[in-house]
Amino acid sequence: MSLFSFTPIVASAGFRVLAVLSGLLFLSACQFQPLHGPGSNTYGASGSKLSAIEVSQAYNRVGQQVRNHLVFLFTGGNPSPQKTHEARIRVKYNNNVLAAINDPAIQDSSAGIVTVSVSYDLIDKTTGKSIATGSRQAKASYDRTGQVFANERAERDAEDRAAREAAEALRLAIAADMEKFS
Repeated sequence: MSLFSFTPIVASAGFRVLAVLSGLLFLSACQFQPLHGPGSNTYGASGSKLSAIEVSQAYNRVGQQVRNHLVFLFTGGNPSPQKTHEARIRVKYNNNVLAAINDPAIQDSSAGIVTVSVSYDLIDKTTGKSIATGSRQAKASYDRTGQVFANERAERDAEDRAAREAAEALRLAIAADMEKFS
């Protein structure tokens, strides 16, 4: 026998059957159920728990983007049933320009980061009491160039991306809260 030779595992029919049965037994023990899957009550479709949440009004453009995306995530664009809960959201956003170059002779680019922070209170409309609170934050970066309009458009696109990300994180948090308290 050489150093690199080995004896293969017995691959008889009985061993194969035993291996398949033990694999099936292992898989049958899995109790995985997605929190937001089609079989879940919290999935954002008409008739679900999330579609019965009313989202408070926003007072700036980024807040409106968060609200619009959140409403769509809750209802899926379908008409919603009687509202049983209210999500009171407060949106703050900040734009930081990194490595800004103020010399007009140098047309070099720099970068910016938009941060959108959303805090929420989930209110039960029947009792008027807060059942959950939380906050989520999202960031989006963008490139700045020597062109003013391109900078403004890139900043606005980054605000929209960060607002979308914040709304999706908020949906997950509120769905988890609804699952906990329902």
